[in-house]
Order: sequence, then C-alpha cells, then structure tokens
Amino acid sequence: MTFLVPIALFGWILVSVVAFLATTPQRAVIFVVIAGVLVLPMASYNWPGIPAYDKTTAIALGLLVARAFSVKASAYRLRSSWYDVPVLLWCTLVPLVSALSNSLGIYDGISAMVTNYLGIGVFFWAGRKYFGDSHSLRVLTTGIMLGGAFYIPLVFFEARMSPQLSNIVYGFFAHSWIQHLRFGGFRPIVFMQHGLMVAFWMAAATTVTYWMWRTRQIREIWRVPAGIVFVLLVIATLLSRSVGGWLFLAAGVLSFSWYHHTRSTRLFLLVLLCVPLYIWFRLSGIISIDQIRPLFAAVLDEERVSSLVVRLRQEELFGLRALERPLFGWGGYGRGWPRDPVTGRLVIAFVDARWVILLSNRGMFGLVTVFFTLMSGPWTVLRDYGRAGWRAMADDRCYRIDAVVLSLVVVFYTVDSLMNAMQGQVYFLIAGALVSHHLHNSRRHGVALAADTDELT
Repeated sequence: MTFLVPIALFGWILVSVVAFLATTPQRAVIFVVIAGVLVLPMASYNWPGIPAYDKTTAIALGLLVARAFSVKASAYRLRSSWYDVPVLLWCTLVPLVSALSNSLGIYDGISAMVTNYLGIGVFFWAGRKYFGDSHSLRVLTTGIMLGGAFYIPLVFFEARMSPQLSNIVYGFFAHSWIQHLRFGGFRPIVFMQHGLMVAFWMAAATTVTYWMWRTRQIREIWRVPAGIVFVLLVIATLLSRSVGGWLFLAAGVLSFSWYHHTRSTRLFLLVLLCVPLYIWFRLSGIISIDQIRPLFAAVLDEERVSSLVVRLRQEELFGLRALERPLFGWGGYGRGWPRDPVTGRLVIAFVDARWVILLSNRGMFGLVTVFFTLMSGPWTVLRDYGRAGWRAMADDRCYRIDAVVLSLVVVFYTVDSLMNAMQGQVYFLIAGALVSHHLHNSRRHGVALAADTDELT
C-alpha cells in the first residue's frame, strides 16, 4: 500500500469538517458520503479490542466530527419517530443480545454496537436529519448524478486498461482478479468493494439521470447536456459487465415509462414486497433450486446460470445452519458457517447474499431490523404518491420525481441484497431521507386537509 492510504482514510475526517464549514449541511453530507464511497481505498486498519477503521468508519466519523464543528448543522434537529425503532434496535439491542446469547461477552456486544452504529445508524440518521423537506431531495438526486458522471471516465479506463486504478493510486488490488474477467473483457472495480458494486452504482446513477432528464428537471450536468450524460452512463453501465447491473438499468428505464403513463406506484410496491416473500419462500423450502434454474436458463448463458446456482446453494446451506439459532444468530466470527459433521471442514468457501449473512450472524431479529430500515422509507413514499390527494399537492409536484426515483433506487438495492452483500452507505442515507420526506409531507398534507375542511364549513 502507498502512503496515500492512511492519508486518505484518516484525512477524510478533516475533509468532512472543511466541507461542512464551506457549504450547506445537505451538500456537505452528500459530498462526504458519495465522494468517500467513490474515492476512498478499500483498506482496513485492525487493532485489538476496537472496531476496524476502514472506508465506512472514516465516512461515518467524518460526519460525526464535522457536525460538532458546524454551526449550520447544529440548527437541524432530528424529530424522532417510530420509523427509527428498527435502526435503533440494530445499533443497540441486536448486537448486545446476539453476543450474550452466544456467550461472547458484554465487550463483544458493545464493540458490535459501535460497528453497527458506524456502518448503518450514522447514515440513516444523517438522511433523517438533513433531508426532511422536498427541496433537499433535489440535492440528493443531484449528488447521485454528479457521482455517476464522475465515475464515467474511470469506468472507461478500467474497461480498456484492466482494473488498475486502485493499484496505481493506493498500491493494492481490493479483490480477486479472476472475478473481474467477464464477457471477454475487464469488469471495472475502481475504488469500490467489487465490480458488482460499481455496476449497481452506475445503473442507479443512470436511472436517476434518466428520470430527471426525461421529466426536464435537469438540462445539464457539468455543462454537458443531460441526454449526452445519460448515454455515457448507459455505456459505462454496459462496460461494467454485470448481468445484475444490466437488469437494474433496464428496470430503471422501463419503470419510468410505466410511471409516466400510469402515475401508479403499485408495481414498485409489489417489487419491494417480493423481498420478504423471497426470503420466506427460500427459508421454508417452497422455492427450490431446481425450480429457479429453468427460469433463468431461458434468458442467461450457462456460465451465468451456474453462478446463480452456486449462490442459491450458498443460501440453502447457510439458511439451514442459521435456523439452528433463528432468533439472534451465531454472533459472527464464522461460527455460523456450515461445516461437514465428520471432518469439521467448511462446506463452502464463501457466501454472497446479504440477507443470509445477516440471518446467520444476527438471526431473524437482526435481519428484520435491517431490512425494515431499508424498506420503510421507499414503502411509505411510494404508497403516499400512489394517492390522488398527495399527487395533487401543487408545491410538491416538481420534487415528486426525486422522491419516487430515489425510492426506486433503494428498492433496487434491497433486491440486490438478496444476491450480494455490497456496502450501502449511500442507500441507507437515502432510506433515512425518504422517511423524513414522508413525515414532512404527512404533517403538511394534514394541515392542508384541515384548511380545506375549514373552508367547506
């Protein structure tokens, strides 16, 4: 590793403070989180007795420290709601009970509490605190579009020259090289956790850009016509060489046509509802691998189908092992990995799905709290904008697209978590912002209805 690794990771706290002092809290949060995810190295400093210091920790601490130095940020108050209960449980009760029920000790529970707070809690509550009104969502969508545009030349470079940027800048490659050889070329990883994460990010940024461009909410990005940026983002997503990224890109574009013609959000709600249904079906054994394989074999090549079958097999084995301690899980440290009962060796070498990792480590208690944290924001917003009264609110019309497309991005990430376990700082930030957007509009919509009633009487 080069000297830039510690400078970037530990210096990000100072960068965060400067950002909060230089601009509005919303823009500062967007810059700290999105820029941190896009450019910080996938390195980790591990010291005995304390949580690891990595990219996620650097960004979270940057937000917390910068908040203490910013007068403007201190003016924002977080109004608590029952929507905060799941993430509060995830950051406190879940890790503590999981540690104690597995005889790992109180110290392990406290350490896990800190890790959960820095990994999810800080980002969700930052979204809740700073992005409550409708206008602030425009700052969020703009940040995603700019972040996607920033990655376009980097993706082009690695698609042509191979994934070398992390080696060039930070002196190491963040993952397995062979996993980034796909479809006769290179899968870009840039500075992220995996090429799949890059593909999803580009698909999400493309979706947001397309929606905002087609509805004429934006015309230019960095003085480049939005239509041209959209085309470049599509090419970058295709060059990411991920079937999942391509599917999310197609879904994002097609979903606009659906919403544009119907103004209905029911289809998006059904997709979100499929997430808990899928988990239930897989754990109950209602959907087997033999039933799923023919469906994908009809549209994917044999290599992709084989990769999917491997993932499903992982789910199956991990799920069976996790259900031996269904409530609070095995507490981590590899204790929940399925092993051969005779030799004691690991049955599988790795696992991909986020949901089954959560189930294995923290049990159903942890799984429900994390997925409810992700799903509550988009669910409430999409439900709200499916109602005629909400759609008719004149002062909310120009930001309705921001709320719906951001909800769609979180829906996509939640679906992706059924197959992958990618870092989600940006998406938990959006989830928190959507909850606050729903609560803000609920209060405002209630006042509007009361005023109409007074006029009628």
